[in-house]
Amino acid sequence: MDNKIWVFTTNGEWRQAEDPLVSHRHLDDWEAEVKAAGYSSWAKFPQQDATPLALEIYRSDKAGSELLFIVNVSTSSYYETVYAESVPALMELLGRWTPVVQGAALGALAGQLNDKGVITSVARNLNAK
Repeated sequence: MDNKIWVFTTNGEWRQAEDPLVSHRHLDDWEAEVKAAGYSSWAKFPQQDATPLALEIYRSDKAGSELLFIVNVSTSSYYETVYAESVPALMELLGRWTPVVQGAALGALAGQLNDKGVITSVARNLNAK
């Protein structure tokens, strides 16, 4: 198993580092690993049930942590994990990735509305006026 993770740095570059969760892999549960490594849930958007792609963010509880945030990009069946070393790095990463997550959410919503005939109905009503 590869023990390297990707870290987005404050200066906007990617680097690799040792995975701080590796010593907790024996727990075999993501939430338990994250908690044991000293991270707590910080934000999640949108709700995973509402979109095919979501972001989950965990923040280190340890003062002066070199890897302040864990960011999971997740689908209903899989996730990829990267780290951000600071608040500025996290904000830049979110600025890059949030539009993709929003696009996935809007695409899923449009598909649901189309499947229920809502878009056709609205279009018909707009054309009738």
